[in-house]
Amino acid sequence: MLLSIAIPTFRRPDMLAECLDSLLPQLQDGVELLVVDNDPAASARATVEGYGEPRLRYVHEPRPGVVQARNRAVAESACRYLGFIDDDEIARPGWIAALVRHAELGLPASFGMVVPRYLGQVAPGLQALLDDFYTRDLKRPADADVSDKWIHVGTGNSLFDKARCFTGSDPFSARMNGTGGEDVWLVRSLVERGVPIHWNPAAVVEEQIPPERSSLGYVRERKYRHGQQRIVMMLGPGGAKGWAKAAAWMGVGAVQLTLHGGHALALRARGKPDWRGAAVRASGGLGKLVWWKLWDNRPYGGGAGGSS
Repeated sequence: MLLSIAIPTFRRPDMLAECLDSLLPQLQDGVELLVVDNDPAASARATVEGYGEPRLRYVHEPRPGVVQARNRAVAESACRYLGFIDDDEIARPGWIAALVRHAELGLPASFGMVVPRYLGQVAPGLQALLDDFYTRDLKRPADADVSDKWIHVGTGNSLFDKARCFTGSDPFSARMNGTGGEDVWLVRSLVERGVPIHWNPAAVVEEQIPPERSSLGYVRERKYRHGQQRIVMMLGPGGAKGWAKAAAWMGVGAVQLTLHGGHALALRARGKPDWRGAAVRASGGLGKLVWWKLWDNRPYGGGAGGSS
């Protein structure tokens, strides 16, 4: 077979079913779906087996963490290409065809567009920031080399040539199990090895955003974590070059914290709802300044599924 499409999942049966419902009508010869259930209780088995589709396979990965689920998908797939879609994403028509096209072109890795689908009301002053936060649109022509944009892509809506992209038995770093960023770290390593990554705007998924993931508290925490991850990615394995990049981005973080933090205080004092967006951006700056805390209290025991 040409292509396996992996769906890591963790205790989201309704979203998983919506994801599968969007994929099954698009299946074509040479393509299979592979659900990797990261729940120790194997809660997704009934959902998957209920479809009775021979090209839909179920795999149970009880070891906690999305890293384990992604690595299990790599190990289970016998196809040349492996695609990923998250269990909270819905593939628009033509998504599988767009991945197959890039596989047939022989591209080593590519990434598609992600747009948000909000499942509840968004707090005043957060809409523009959330749209930017949850949207992946690199604004490049189809098939373009986007290696310079490596930090803006991840495995949700992706395609990899296994032989060229996955080295070793566990290509996704176990060090990042529970912290997030394991997919961006992998992409970083590809670019460093000279493996180009490409843009596939015809492959569009909608990421479902429940109300709790569009709240001020949640997005502030995520932006803070993204700030930490930015420094870790820039630092890489270390060395003078890595530390210089990390230091430069810490400087950016200091400016962001100062400017956006002050702006948030001023807007809130005037009763302007846009203070929320400024506060979120300030959290990103703070994360860049205290990036090493990313490793202090890693929540091991979390499962796969959704964006990391």
